[in-house]
Amino acid sequence: MPKGQKASKEGESVSGYFRKIFAEKPELLRGRSNEEVLTLWAADHGGKPANDRVKQNLSNVKSLMRKKGRKKKRKAEAAEGTIVGNGTKPVAHKAPVRNLETLEEHIDNCLTLARHLDADGLASVIKALRTARNQVVWAQGQ
Repeated sequence: MPKGQKASKEGESVSGYFRKIFAEKPELLRGRSNEEVLTLWAADHGGKPANDRVKQNLSNVKSLMRKKGRKKKRKAEAAEGTIVGNGTKPVAHKAPVRNLETLEEHIDNCLTLARHLDADGLASVIKALRTARNQVVWAQGQ
């Protein structure tokens, strides 16, 4: 057992208990409320209500299992490939490096202008421009 995990008397961790419940009843992952799961916990633990540690553990396990479900869907979609409206897959075009350099310069100019106009008010725009510039620089390196 990894360091920091505590097992109950039966040898099952709190996380393991909730993973088992969600595996048996995946519909509980979709809901927002944890009342039904907490009711099951109380019934299985002699009517003892769940404390804050158990509730936090429940939230963490539920979040992780939801995330794993989303990753599986994304992988399946990626395996199928993206289809355009006309039923064909898009073709990736590699832009010439000189065009990317020009684009980088234009983005730099926009970034400079945004900083001079209102750095605080345009913070989200500046962040987006920096991200765009970084992606262009990365594309140049390939």
